[in-house]
Amino acid sequence: MKKLILIATLLFVGKVNAITWVEVDDASKLLWQMNASGTVYFRNLNEFDSGQTGCCYAYYLDTTTPGGKSIWSTILAKIAAHKRITLGFPTIGTNANPQKLNYIGRHSHGTNE
Repeated sequence: MKKLILIATLLFVGKVNAITWVEVDDASKLLWQMNASGTVYFRNLNEFDSGQTGCCYAYYLDTTTPGGKSIWSTILAKIAAHKRITLGFPTIGTNANPQKLNYIGRHSHGTNE
């Protein structure tokens, strides 16, 4: 039983810590689409990281939650200022398995701070 609990714990911790980071050098280059229910889809993350899926509905943000509203307002500010931002998703998304944006920030010291 102890082994089963240990294995389950390790699997859970591994999934929580697995984050796919996308460094966007200039947020104004992000292409996005918002629907009437408040979901924003990011449409060109492959232009910033070739390992990511391209267009169209593989990555999204729910702006109806308090956290989503805060993340979206930060992204809009970065877009307006043409500044760098880092986006964090649970894994690489696909149209069949879209991934929700859970983290934003700045994780490197680039020239466009």
